[in-house]
Amino acid sequence: MPVDRLNVEHRVSPLVSEDVARRRIAAVSVRADDARRRAARAAAITAELEAHCDRAPPAWRAGLSRLIRLHRSFEIRHLEAARLHELYVSRLDNWSRRHGAATALPTFIAAVASAIGPKSAAVTLGGHDGAESLVAASDQTAQMAGDSEFVLGEGPAHDVAAWRAPVRAEGGALIDRWPRFGSAVAEHGVGSVIGQPLGHGSGSGWLGTLCVYELADTLPKGVVATSARVADALTYIVLNEAGTGSQASAAAMLDDDQLATLHQAAGVVSVQLSCRTEDAVALLRARAFADGVPVEAVAKRVITGDLQI
Repeated sequence: MPVDRLNVEHRVSPLVSEDVARRRIAAVSVRADDARRRAARAAAITAELEAHCDRAPPAWRAGLSRLIRLHRSFEIRHLEAARLHELYVSRLDNWSRRHGAATALPTFIAAVASAIGPKSAAVTLGGHDGAESLVAASDQTAQMAGDSEFVLGEGPAHDVAAWRAPVRAEGGALIDRWPRFGSAVAEHGVGSVIGQPLGHGSGSGWLGTLCVYELADTLPKGVVATSARVADALTYIVLNEAGTGSQASAAAMLDDDQLATLHQAAGVVSVQLSCRTEDAVALLRARAFADGVPVEAVAKRVITGDLQI
């Protein structure tokens, strides 16, 4: 998916922002309610199957047990999706009560991070060939880690994309596993990371990765299991809510002011250098990594004309 969604204004008036927040709260609340209804339905089916399993002929019990596990997993998935949506609604509601003209709308990825820890988190959407196409980061730590991995060519998102399996590294193993990436993020205080796949296999079943960054050298108890549940809900429900199962629907859910700024700056750079938009994004992220600043700061300077790449 090319990163060319550029025609987005970075700043909107407070009145428009409040209206956007109210509409988003309403829409996300509907999704949360729907996820809870689906979870309840899966729980009811599970209970019914369990009742049948107790008195079913022995030959049927193995099949019924598989169905029970399947519907129980559906219940967990929908409950996690509801929790993510409700956390996002809470953040939007708090923002709408106290926001000022200079503040940006809360992002969905920040709600994802809070659901896991709170931690720093990033979702990387990639092409079917594993090439990164879009990153949504919860904060500067996650953005720095994503930029470092993009520029250095190694890290958890790369390994997850290559193997379609979770990865983790703690303490000294972070640098042992990824010498350049590990050293870069360690300088910014990251002590351990988790990478979870968003999807499986290739083709339409693959969306990208969820990376979680922890400051401590040891991952807190339960965070791996929680990140796996969140990744599962993101893959099969949240990022596919448009019903297309595509990266376009995922990007729409993850889009925020930071991404809009990056893409607007990429449009400027692509015109200046007569290059593709994705190449312009790569140049912006490389400049941010070299300067040791968030990519959004570089993008803003490009947009205002204070910086030429």
